[in-house]
Amino acid sequence: MKNVLAALLKTMVTVALFYLLFRKVDFHEFWATLRTARFNLLLLGFAVLCVGHYVCLFRWRLLMRPLMPVPSLAQLLKIYCIGLFFNLAFPTVVGGDVVKMYYAGKPSRQYAQSFAATFLDRDAGMLAMMIIACYATLAHPVSIPGVPVSLIVWGAFAAFLLVNGAIFTPSVHRLLTSLLHRMRMPRIAGKMDRLSSAFQILGRERNVLLGSLAISLVNQFLVISVTWLISEALRLDLSILYFLAFVPVVTLVSMIPVSLNGMGLRDYAFRALFSAVGVSPASCLALSLLYFSTMILSAIPGGVLYAFFKDKRDAREMAAFEADFS
Repeated sequence: MKNVLAALLKTMVTVALFYLLFRKVDFHEFWATLRTARFNLLLLGFAVLCVGHYVCLFRWRLLMRPLMPVPSLAQLLKIYCIGLFFNLAFPTVVGGDVVKMYYAGKPSRQYAQSFAATFLDRDAGMLAMMIIACYATLAHPVSIPGVPVSLIVWGAFAAFLLVNGAIFTPSVHRLLTSLLHRMRMPRIAGKMDRLSSAFQILGRERNVLLGSLAISLVNQFLVISVTWLISEALRLDLSILYFLAFVPVVTLVSMIPVSLNGMGLRDYAFRALFSAVGVSPASCLALSLLYFSTMILSAIPGGVLYAFFKDKRDAREMAAFEADFS
């Protein structure tokens, strides 16, 4: 019941945000912008995005190696595509990362290790995104009335470093485990022990962590390039430096869990940031929707794979794992 209510509230927020966005948009300009888009550049952007997805497989596999048996590259690609589908195109209570963690850990039953590798896979991507954003705010500061871009970026980066410091600090783990035992939660404390052991192992693998960061930087530049290519397809003629500063902020805003898959929030962030550098509201919305549509199209193969890959028991177990690891 709680999940249904949460989904309903997110749907209402999404509808309200799109109503507010479209209410002030010149529809004639919006459709004209879409109709005159250069299809070859949109196709190139889609291809670059698919390359970015493939690059992420090597980061995930690199993080798995010190912890657990690693599935084949073909199997990892299948699991990654299904996780992408759950994250982007298929609103569900089971997140894409849980899907990836479950299927990657299922053959060896090493779910704690799979969770740690999957978590740090996403974590490395976030770190690379924030490094690029922080550098962009220093190299090419952008002033937007009412939107403290630099404060948002650097504040999020500081919070990110603080949380990650806690994750890799053994004393924090001991404190949490002690509290859980005092609260008579030995089962959860046991899971914390297994997760912490996996994180501590990876924390000692400096080359693995540096390698995952390097792959993440490549992937983030590819994703940012996709957005820039879409803007070129729309003939917006913007410097890629704006995208280095704006796309990470858009990503952070769209992660706030108040709408379906960040829809509405993502579009508001595009409009607030790009309208400040001379892009019309209609073009901002066209850029945002084309970017999200490209992401959705890249996730559809995962839905096809899931149709042949799924098992009724898997859905129940994944839901239970999400509740446990939350």
